[in-house]
Amino acid sequence: MGPLSGVVVLDLGQYLAGPFAPMLLGDLGAEVIKVEPVRGDGMRMVGMPFVGCQRGKLDIAVDVKAPEGLEVVMRLAEMADVVHHNMTKGTAARLGLDYEALRARHANLVHCNTYAYGIEGPLSEFGGVDPVYQAATGLEYEAGPVPEGNAPLYLRFGMTDTANAVVSLVGLLAALFHQRRTGEGQDLWTSLLNGAAMFSSDVFLVDGEPGPVRPGLDRAQTGVSPCYRLYETQQGWIQLAAFGPGQWSNLCRVVGCPDLADYDTVEERLAARSMIESVLESAFLRRTAVAWHADLAVAGVDAEVSIDTYDGAVALHDADNERLGLVTEYPHPMLGSVRQFGTLIDFSETPTGPYGPPPLLGQHTRVIMERLGYSNDEIDDLLDRGILYEPTEDGHYPWPQ
Repeated sequence: MGPLSGVVVLDLGQYLAGPFAPMLLGDLGAEVIKVEPVRGDGMRMVGMPFVGCQRGKLDIAVDVKAPEGLEVVMRLAEMADVVHHNMTKGTAARLGLDYEALRARHANLVHCNTYAYGIEGPLSEFGGVDPVYQAATGLEYEAGPVPEGNAPLYLRFGMTDTANAVVSLVGLLAALFHQRRTGEGQDLWTSLLNGAAMFSSDVFLVDGEPGPVRPGLDRAQTGVSPCYRLYETQQGWIQLAAFGPGQWSNLCRVVGCPDLADYDTVEERLAARSMIESVLESAFLRRTAVAWHADLAVAGVDAEVSIDTYDGAVALHDADNERLGLVTEYPHPMLGSVRQFGTLIDFSETPTGPYGPPPLLGQHTRVIMERLGYSNDEIDDLLDRGILYEPTEDGHYPWPQ
């Protein structure tokens, strides 16, 4: 049983920024009940991204705009410890699912609404998606890097979505601790903007002026200094991070450029950066990335081959990743055998891990409704009227594919 065993989480979110944090709570042992519209989470239509943030959840499909559907969700909130979603400002209130309405039914509930921008100011009225807030916080500008003459670069990994989800996860755990200690629930929020701020943790002002300038990417987007960058090799690329004691001199020796070791300070290497990088670029082209990595590892120089992931297949079949529990595999009723990242935190006494595949739309509708005390006749009536949905034998979704 995981460390959050016994905690019930109601996931009212859609896409990535909403459902990702509840999935991580599920990995830690919480029971997560995903509430979807009867036509499904909008992310289902995108395909694989949906699978990446839904595993281990129970699923009920319900029309919350119908009074009977709203009552179902309210009754679920009464049995939950946590409600989490990413509705835009005012949406939950219009649906009757805002914190005040939920608290009237469950006084010590922990409630989290993640936003795009936040709850104050004109931008709070709008929704938003990951690339918008990568742009708004300068992540794309620096990834370009624009100061070197490049266009801004969108990092396609849902950076602000997942960062926002992790921040909300930390907030929920703190609020749950407070709830267990005092009996008090509370409302909390975070945003894509807040999540993006984590990537600027080394940016600060001194007396209103920028502090020491952090190194910027070169125009080729390979790195920030001669010993902290990518180099192309005879086959593949290798990433250096040779800034530890003695690593620079060992690097110069291994690649056959011992004279470069005379530039033994960061300042000296940056001053001669163009010349040093030109010499090292020529040196690394003499052998393959794998061969360089083997010799650099023996010499104690931090480096790694930049792998071609083959759309993720390499990392998910890596023996070391499997041994560490970073990879999991489970059967999915529509997709077959699915591999994805596994447990992100390990505990000595409370095991964690994925608890089943992402659910089909409405897969557990009937089970959850029975748990709430609804009779089979009541459930059938709500299904017939389209207020609930459960998959049928001849199809998984209520619309043509």
